[in-house]
Amino acid sequence: MRLKNKVSIITGAASGIGKESVLKFLDEGSKVVAADLNTEALNNLKNEIDHSDEVFETFECDVSSEEAIKDLVGFAIKKFNKLDVIFNNAGIGGAFGPITEINLNDWQRTTSILLDSVFLGIKYAAKEMQRNSSGGSIINTSSIAGMAAGSGPQAYSAAKAAVINLTQTTAHELGEDNIRVNSISPGVISTPLLQTVLGDDRDSNKALLDQPLEAKGMPIDIANTALFLASDESKFITGINICVDGGLTLDRSGLMKQAAEEYDKFDMGPVTGLNMGSTGQESTIEPIDDKD
Repeated sequence: MRLKNKVSIITGAASGIGKESVLKFLDEGSKVVAADLNTEALNNLKNEIDHSDEVFETFECDVSSEEAIKDLVGFAIKKFNKLDVIFNNAGIGGAFGPITEINLNDWQRTTSILLDSVFLGIKYAAKEMQRNSSGGSIINTSSIAGMAAGSGPQAYSAAKAAVINLTQTTAHELGEDNIRVNSISPGVISTPLLQTVLGDDRDSNKALLDQPLEAKGMPIDIANTALFLASDESKFITGINICVDGGLTLDRSGLMKQAAEEYDKFDMGPVTGLNMGSTGQESTIEPIDDKD
């Protein structure tokens, strides 16, 4: 078991990548605190997991709140006495639309969940990991959208780019405490969040995108990468961003075009709004008024 005797926190844990990571980490011997904002999905996960509360707990958490993250880390410490791994994975699709039409509140809500949450996760996890003689592993979910233009809306892409940079700067800072910080940039992965922006009724990504590997990206592909970064097998790796995308970033043309076409199904013309993904909170889509 690659995570035997380790304690892990996973955010955005009730569905998609987070849920698959919870299952994988438990199977590999870690004790896990699964955090999510979606209460219903979190309860469903707890009912589904065949593990006792001696190794698994859930925690309802708005990752954009400093107090909530502080309480989450404190809960893990109180329950399991230490913290070895945090996977800052929670996310939403966020603000979308022409840059001239995006609402500032939507922009700030996007960055609070996608970027502030990672900062807060690193801040409070690192405080506890500094107490460990063995240090710890911090893993952050970025995106291919954070690596270059063309793979996501503006706010999402900017926040994910910042996650990569924050990963690098904190890896440099925390290395002396034997705390490793790395990020993962998923490509097109079949998750509930993806289904809010792209149709997912396909057998492979090749049918949708010019992706060199035809396989359909699945949450387990990211969970396996997170497992590697959480384990001692990656003990000499820090400050890197691992792109898990089937080669999609070799030619990312057309990805945002496909997303735009998906929104066209609403027959609303140009739109703006806020995609809250699988959080259980309502997304907004508003038509943009024609202007002379």
